[in-house]
Amino acid sequence: MRDRARQRAMAEAKSHRASPEELREASKRLKEGEERERRYARLLRIRSLRDEFQSERPLEEPNAPRSLLLAIVMTIASFLLCAGCAGGAFFALQLANQKPDPTVTTANFWDNMEHQQYAEIHNSELSPTLRVRYDESTFVSQANQADTDYGKVTSAVATGRAGDMTKTAQFTYAVTRGNHTYTVTLALSTHSGTWGIDDLGAAIDPASAGVPTPTPTATPLESPTTTPTSPTGDIGMRRNVA
Repeated sequence: MRDRARQRAMAEAKSHRASPEELREASKRLKEGEERERRYARLLRIRSLRDEFQSERPLEEPNAPRSLLLAIVMTIASFLLCAGCAGGAFFALQLANQKPDPTVTTANFWDNMEHQQYAEIHNSELSPTLRVRYDESTFVSQANQADTDYGKVTSAVATGRAGDMTKTAQFTYAVTRGNHTYTVTLALSTHSGTWGIDDLGAAIDPASAGVPTPTPTATPLESPTTTPTSPTGDIGMRRNVA
C-alpha cells in the first residue's frame, strides 16, 4: 500500500507543470548558488596566496632580550627628559622671582675700595645719578687723593641698616683708613631692577666725617753761610791803607 502511494505521488509530481512564478524563483536560486560558488572560489584563492606569501617571507619574531633592553633605554631617556624639563622650569621660575640684594652691591663696593679699583666702582656700583655727578676721572682722582691724605681703606664693618630693602636702603659702616676709623653711611636705591649707590657719604671724603685733615710738613730752609775774613787779607789791606 505504501509503495503504491509513493508511486502515485511521484507520478503526480512528474505530471505537474511548474508555474511562471516557480520558474522565476528557481532561476533566482540558481544564480545565487553560482555567486556563492564564485565567492567561495575567490576566498580559497586569497587564502592560497596568503599561505604562499607567508611561506616565502616568514615573519621575524622579535628578539625578547633586545626588546627588553630597548624598553629600558626608552624608559630611562623619557625619565631624564622629564627631569630636565622640570629642573629647567624650576630654575627659570627661581630666576624670575629672584630679587636683587643691596648687600651684594655694598660688599662689592668695599672690596673694590680696599683694592683701589675705583674705575670699577664708578662703572658698576654707583647709580646713574652719581655717575653724572662724578665722571670717572674725577671720581678716581678724589679717591686716590683720599688714599694719599688719609691712607687707603683697610676695613669696613657694618654697624647698622635702614630702609625697606626693596627700593631704598641705607648702610652704616665703621671704616678704617690708616690710623683713623670713622663712620660712613651709604644710601642706595634701585634703578631698572639693580641697586646703585646714590650717596657715598664720607667714603672718599673723610674730612666730612670729622677726620682731621693732615697738615703738610714744612721743609726747613737752608741758613745763609758767611764767608770768614782772612786775617792775612786784613793785614794787607791795613798795609795798603798805611
